[in-house]
Amino acid sequence: MKSLIFITVEVEMKVAGIIVNIFLPGIGTLIVGKIIQGIIQTVLVFIAILLTLTGIGAIFGIPIYFIVWIWAIISAATAIDRPSQRR
Repeated sequence: MKSLIFITVEVEMKVAGIIVNIFLPGIGTLIVGKIIQGIIQTVLVFIAILLTLTGIGAIFGIPIYFIVWIWAIISAATAIDRPSQRR
């Protein structure tokens, strides 16, 4: 049985992850503990930004950024409490 403190911390981390992902996709996913997904999302956002800066690459960069942005928000919102995070 989880104590109220662990549930509150878990919810606060999810909220923090979602808010950070709105502005920095991938970083919020790292905050909630999904390390591999967070790294992939951060790299894809960086690639999307580089493509967008090239002008013609914006055809691919903007959709990639939008898809990764939505993915990052959903992955932070659906993060589950792992046993390794509990004391």
